[in-house]
Amino acid sequence: EKKEFTLRGKKITICKDDVLKILSKYKEESYPQKGQTSNYYLVLEGKLIPIKKALLFVLEDLRHDFTILDFVTHDAVRIFRALGFPIVVGKGNKNLLKSFIGSLSLQGNAIEDKKNIYE
Repeated sequence: EKKEFTLRGKKITICKDDVLKILSKYKEESYPQKGQTSNYYLVLEGKLIPIKKALLFVLEDLRHDFTILDFVTHDAVRIFRALGFPIVVGKGNKNLLKSFIGSLSLQGNAIEDKKNIYE
């Protein structure tokens, strides 16, 4: 059954079968992690696919003109849940956070924050 969604003011129509067919071709190397971390994943055939990348892959295959910056995680969760897909929440990447030590302060004291992160 096709479902209609509004994304950035544009109507898109997607069905669960479309998603299954399209994401069966998904390969992580086509959308590599470039320092960002995902906390929400679509579960498909035992694979965890970052949810925004999954939606972008589907939208591109259906020839919709969107970039990954045109929607937020909430949009992807809303669409995939409405289509009946399980969503899981993962943990953030502590190593990514470590790369910012010294350039940000979590509690107002960068030296103490550095010690806390490494503990």
